[in-house]
Amino acid sequence: MRSSINKGKYGEIIAAEFLQAKGYKLHFTNFRLGRFEVDLVCEVENMIVVVEVKALSSLNYKQPFESVCINKQRKIIQVADHLLKTRFMNRDCRFDVVSIYLSNTGPQIEHIEDAFIPEIGSGY
Repeated sequence: MRSSINKGKYGEIIAAEFLQAKGYKLHFTNFRLGRFEVDLVCEVENMIVVVEVKALSSLNYKQPFESVCINKQRKIIQVADHLLKTRFMNRDCRFDVVSIYLSNTGPQIEHIEDAFIPEIGSGY
């Protein structure tokens, strides 16, 4: 059985390959801002897409995407805000989640576009 770190990295590789096969351009993997991080930063049709990847080897308790709670979303939004101000100025952005179930028969991938939307004035 893979450790959770290995599962996470493996999931990110699967997600990156999946998105690239769909025509997404990969700009960054594991982009850090202080202690916060986003898994993938991509672009498709002139849209910056910040992607959180969640991979689980069991669905007994929850779906992988259910791990992207509001606190995690706030952290992702903070990193994205920095990216948009420093590297992708005047660009539209959306937040996707790639949910991966690492089954014995191979990964099952669900790509959720616009998985969450920052609230205006939320202060993160």
